[in-house]
This record gives sequence, C-alpha cells and structure tokens, in this order.
Amino acid sequence: MVTTAVRFFIKNLLTFLLPMLIPLVVLSALSAFLTQQYVVHGIKSNNMNMLKQTKENIELLFNEQNALNLHIIASTTQFMNLKDMLNKPLPSAEDYQQLAVLKNFIDSPSIASSYIDSIYIYLNNDNQRYISSVTGGFIELGEDPDHLWFNSYQKHAHHEEIWTESRKIPRYNLNDEIEYADVITMYRHFKVSDDNTGVIVLNIKREYIERRLNDLATAKGQLLAVVDQQGSVIFHNNAKYELSSEEMQQVISSKNSSVTTQTSNEEALIHMIYSETYDWTFISVTPKQSLYTALTRLLRIGAVLMVMALVAALLLAFQLTKKNYSELQIIMSILNAAEKGKPLPLHRSKGNNVYSQIIRSLLQNFIEHNYMRVQLSESQYKTQAAQFAALQSQLNPHFLYNTLETIHWKAAGYTDGPNELTSIVEHLSDILRYSLDGQNGLVPLNVEIANTKSYIAIQKTRYGERFDIWWEYEEELEKYQVLKLIFQPLIENSLQHGLSRSDQKLAVKIKIQRHGNLLRLAVIDNGDGISEERMVELRTRLFSDTADANHIGLINTQRRIQLAYGHRSELCIKSRPGRGTLIDIKLPIS
Repeated sequence: MVTTAVRFFIKNLLTFLLPMLIPLVVLSALSAFLTQQYVVHGIKSNNMNMLKQTKENIELLFNEQNALNLHIIASTTQFMNLKDMLNKPLPSAEDYQQLAVLKNFIDSPSIASSYIDSIYIYLNNDNQRYISSVTGGFIELGEDPDHLWFNSYQKHAHHEEIWTESRKIPRYNLNDEIEYADVITMYRHFKVSDDNTGVIVLNIKREYIERRLNDLATAKGQLLAVVDQQGSVIFHNNAKYELSSEEMQQVISSKNSSVTTQTSNEEALIHMIYSETYDWTFISVTPKQSLYTALTRLLRIGAVLMVMALVAALLLAFQLTKKNYSELQIIMSILNAAEKGKPLPLHRSKGNNVYSQIIRSLLQNFIEHNYMRVQLSESQYKTQAAQFAALQSQLNPHFLYNTLETIHWKAAGYTDGPNELTSIVEHLSDILRYSLDGQNGLVPLNVEIANTKSYIAIQKTRYGERFDIWWEYEEELEKYQVLKLIFQPLIENSLQHGLSRSDQKLAVKIKIQRHGNLLRLAVIDNGDGISEERMVELRTRLFSDTADANHIGLINTQRRIQLAYGHRSELCIKSRPGRGTLIDIKLPIS
C-alpha cells in the first residue's frame, strides 16, 4: 500500500506540476531571449547616438580655432604687422594700439567660453614672443611657466596641420606659487604668407568636457572616452571600467564600429566613431554584465515563480494523495467484506471525485441489485416500443401515398383522363412526399420553390381568381440552401388574412434577393393588414413559448429559423391596416 501511495503522489505531482512548469519555462526562455535581443539592439543604438552627439558637441568646442584661423587669413596685413612688432626690440605706442585690437580676438572667446582655459598665438620671430589670453601685451618664452607647448610646435610644425595632446599647464597663483591646470591642448598651424607661419594654441579645460561626459545617461560601468591614434585617452568619464593602452590600440585598429572583445577585466561590448577633423576616435565600452541586468532580474523572477509552482504542486499532490489513499482503503474494505461474506462496512463519502463515485457505485451494486435488474428490463421494453413505433411511422407514409394514388386513378377513370381533381391529388402527393421525405434540414431554393408552387396550385383550385402570386428572383440564387417549407406558412398566412376582403383581388409578391452574406426572402401582400395593437401582441408572441391559433404558421416559422440559424437570422413583420403586410426573412448563406 505504501508503494501505491508513492505512485499516487508522483502521478498527482506531475498532474499539477507539468501544466504549471512547462508554460512557465517556455515563457521565461522566450522572454529572456527577446529581452536580450532588445537590450543588445537598444544598447547599440543608444551608444551610437550618444557617440555621435558627443562627437558633435566636442568638435563644436574646438571650433574656436577655426574662427581664429579664418580671422588671421582675413587680416593678413595686421598679422604681418604683428610679426614686425614681435621682432622689434621695443614696440612703439602705436604698436601697442594695434596689439590691443589683435588681442581682443583671442581674449573675447576665452572670456565668453567657460570651457576655454587660454589661447596663444605665435608667429615665428627672432625674439620668440607670442600673445596670450592670460597676460597683457607680448610675452617671451621663459617668462611664463608654460613653455612646453613651443617644443610640441617645433616637433609637429612641418608635417601636421592640427594635433592635440593632454597637458598640465604650470601657472603662478596669487602667492607666486606654481599650480597646474589639467587641459587638452589643440594646435593649429597657420600661414600668413609663404615665409610667415605660426600656430594657434587652444587650451580646453579637461574637467569641463569630462563633466559633460558624466552627465550623459550611461549604463552601469559604461566607459565613454576620446582617444588619439596612439591609443592615449584624451577625455573620459568617471566609469570604473578601464582599457589599457594596448587594448585601446587593438580596438582602434579593428576599424569596426561595433565589436565584442575580452579584456583583462571582463567581456565588453565596444562601439566607436572616428573623427577625421581631429584624428580622434570616440569610444563607448559597455561591460556585458550591465547588459544582463534586466535579463538577470527576469530570470530571478522566473526562478521564484518556479519555486512557488513547485511548492504549490507538492502541497496539492500531498492533499490529493492523502484523500485518494483514504478512499482506496474504503474500497478495499468493502471488497474484502463482500468476499468473506461479512456485513458491508458503512462509510460516509463526501465529494464528487472519481473515488467517491466508485464507492457509491459499489454500495449501490450490493444493496440495490434487484432494482437495477428491474431498470434493465424496463429499458429493454422501452427500446422494443421505440423500434415498433419507428416501424409503424415508416408504414404510415406509404399507406398515405398508396391511398392518394388510388384516389388519383379513380378520379381519372371517371372522366377518362386527367381532371381538376387528379391535379389536386398530384399536387397534394408532391407536398406530402416533400414533407415526409426524411430531410428535415436545408434544401436547395429551387426545390423549395417547386414545392411551394404545388401548394399554390391547390389553393388556386380552391379560390380561383381571387388572388394572384408572382415570383421575383434571379436564377443564380436557386443554388443556395434554405429551410424546408419556409414559404408555405407565409403564403398561407397571406391567404388566410387577405382573402377576407371581398371587394379587392389579393396580390402576393415573393421577392428573393442577396445582400452580402444574407439571403432575403420577402412575402408582400395587399390584404387588410394588421392593426398596431395586434402587431405589438404578435411580435411578443413570436418570441414567447405560447401558441397563437391565428398566426401559428408565423410563430412556427420563427422558431424553426431560430433553431436552424440562431442569432444570425431575422424575421421581421411590417403592416399597415388597409394597405397590406410585409414578412421579411434574412438568412445567412456561405
């Protein structure tokens, strides 16, 4: 029994666990895959847009050199005079006036732009003098602590137009102590004439640019950096993630805008954009660990749900197994008592599960076997009675057909040929055969029309020329299926209530049309019509279970249509007293 209980437990556990775990696992896997694809694509798109924006903003900062260079080109005469002033041992008062005008062009952007530390303009001269935005008048190399820029100019002047380098500028403070400003220096070579060349030195505050980089919305640990072609970092944000010079040089040399690489720290996703203007590369390095943040959170939620599903399945399986095992013991005790001929134990079974059903069935078998035998005999009797009734119902239509056939030949014998009576009998036989042929469902429209015309022929014999009926429809509609005997009760209703007028001939029009997926059947007459009070009562009875002797055909037709087509069908009655009645039926067609 213990082994049986274990099997029950395993079966019940799988019954509860599998329907919960399978959808959960599939959903979690699919969600993880789609989330990962979306995150990677979104990170790539965001990083490229961020790099483009950063590139445009930083290039815009260094455009001050372009403005200065254009001014120098446009003011060639003034800068030729500047070289003369720089070469003079002692400039005159007039020279200082011209110098003041020139210095205004470098002092204005330096004062107006908070990110500019200083600007120098140097023209080759014998005294090695230059003008600076941080001092007044001329300044000679050696007078200012910052003179290493001149070495860089001499090194690059003959083969580069623009170059940059990271520097720490020494400068005297108010206490005549040396302090250092961390800047990025951009050099731009310019030419006033073939033998008059110089350099514009633009010092940008590194702190300003890196503060802007830190303000950008980045992923956790994401590095934003600007590097030169030697792999040296010019700017970067405060991200803890770092690349060595060798790793940076390797990334730059790959020439790909997007690359995944294994660094000394961890695997990272790298995006970059190249600036041809300044020969820089803008780089974004996103640790893959930050890409998996949403995925990790999703997997944790999925794991928690799986644990909850497992616990719930264990509890349910335990409770169900306990109940199954208890009911199994009851069944075994009943069977053992019956086998040994002992009195059956009494047990109260609750619930409607399968084991409760088995217990009740066993008790009923032992206690009420005689009653079951009587029920079996009664069932056999009812089956035989039903078979007999079916056989009898098969004989009755044949009897009627044969009787009508006999009447037909007898009537024809009295006049030695067909007559009005034989015509009525033929039409009546057709109607009877059509009604009792066993097809209680749908029939082609042409078959229904043919049967209805037999009915009309009989009524013509009865009423003569007191009414006329004509049809209006297209032949292509004859292929559609309609409910059997749908026209006859409608026409009968028109004749019954329309022929009461003796002063006017009754006209009945049957119109069949197709409107989209609906087949419209309309029966229109010019009879007495129906009063408003009677119309309200009739419409109420159409949708009730009570019968109406005056309109039993309409009510029967409405109920048959609802049973056959349901809510897709519609029967509508419109009438005006003294003008006539319209019965409009809409049936769905395929």
